[in-house]
Amino acid sequence: MPYSASATANARVCTSGIVDNRERRVGDVLRSEIAPASAMAFVSAYFTIYAYEALRDVLEAAGPLRFLYGDPQGVGTVDPAASEAKAFGLTDDGGIALKQTLAQKPLAKACAAWIERQVDIRTVAQANFLHGKLYHVARPDGTSAALLGSSNFTRRG
Repeated sequence: MPYSASATANARVCTSGIVDNRERRVGDVLRSEIAPASAMAFVSAYFTIYAYEALRDVLEAAGPLRFLYGDPQGVGTVDPAASEAKAFGLTDDGGIALKQTLAQKPLAKACAAWIERQVDIRTVAQANFLHGKLYHVARPDGTSAALLGSSNFTRRG
């Protein structure tokens, strides 16, 4: 793994290009790698409209996406892992209040239109089988980039 010298005598800074989703996030890498008219191929066990939302501008400008989806049982659930924070909270007077305005319907419509226009989705027949994730971007200039790991096509991933 390549390293570069840092200002501290005993410290080394990794310049390997590892995406750890802390310092370098998958979404940021995809945002920088997807050029207009890029052809893409993604493999992921999960897909959420919120991942689409985070990358909407580059995905809409890109070309076609071939998407291999690995969890057909997760279709219809907002958060298959049940790990997202609740969208509501209790008020002092015993009522319930939304923590943020829910704008899912317009987002879902936009994502569905994008899928209809640009995405070819296939699923793996055996549920809970797909662990490895892949994001491949082939840019119109002939260059390409790929990420291989375990980050699903979700907001957290």
